[in-house]
Amino acid sequence: MKNHDVGLLTIDEAAALLSVPKSWLYERTRTNSVPHIKLGKYLRFDQQEFLAWARQFRRDGHGRPGRPAAAVRGGRSQAAFGLKAHRS
Repeated sequence: MKNHDVGLLTIDEAAALLSVPKSWLYERTRTNSVPHIKLGKYLRFDQQEFLAWARQFRRDGHGRPGRPAAAVRGGRSQAAFGLKAHRS
């Protein structure tokens, strides 16, 4: 049975899916800012949960007037995830 059969991604697959370095993703797992599964020394990412997490950072290009760039979302700012706010 492969990881894909149960919807789990490896660190390599998860990093490739977001087009980010593995080191960036490892840092997010160390700070618990990305949903992941730790199986001994192995990291896995539930594909659906991981994609849902990533979608929260999507921008539609229609900035909201009067809202600070690093607005708090769900109790955490974008800076908590190591992401830079986009300027509208």
